[in-house]
Amino acid sequence: MRRTTRAVTAAAFAAGIGLVAAAPAQAAMEIYDISDATRIAEGAALEGTYTVTCTAGTDVFVSLTVTQRVSDGRIANGSYFEQWTCEGGEVTLDYQTVAYNMAFDEGPAVVSGFIQECQPLTQPCGPGTNLPLVVIQVAD
Repeated sequence: MRRTTRAVTAAAFAAGIGLVAAAPAQAAMEIYDISDATRIAEGAALEGTYTVTCTAGTDVFVSLTVTQRVSDGRIANGSYFEQWTCEGGEVTLDYQTVAYNMAFDEGPAVVSGFIQECQPLTQPCGPGTNLPLVVIQVAD
C-alpha cells in the first residue's frame, strides 16, 4: 500500500509540474525605442519619447537619466520618473528632463535607467531591470 501511495503521489506531482510548465508565459516587460532628444530653452531641459510593453493591470515604474559630456569635460545630466497602471501591450510615452548643473549641448548623450512592473497591492514589488546604456543624439 505504501508503494502505491508513493507512486500515485509521484505521478500527481509530475503531472502538476507538467501543467505548470505548459502554462502560457507572461508577456515580458520591456522598454525600447528611446528617441533622440530635443533641447528646450537652450539646453535647460530635454524631451523625447520611449516605448514600453507591459502586462495589463500592473503598475509600471520607469526612471531614466540623461548624461552628457559638455565643454571642458563637465557633465550635464537630468532625470525623469514616471509611474502608471498598464493597460496592456505597447505604449509610447514622452520623457522630459531638466538639466541639474549644466545645460545640455547638441551632440551625443547617454541614457541609463530602470524599469519595474508590479502587481497591484503586492509588497515588496520585486526586482526590476536596469536598462543597457543607450546613446542618443541631442539637437535643437
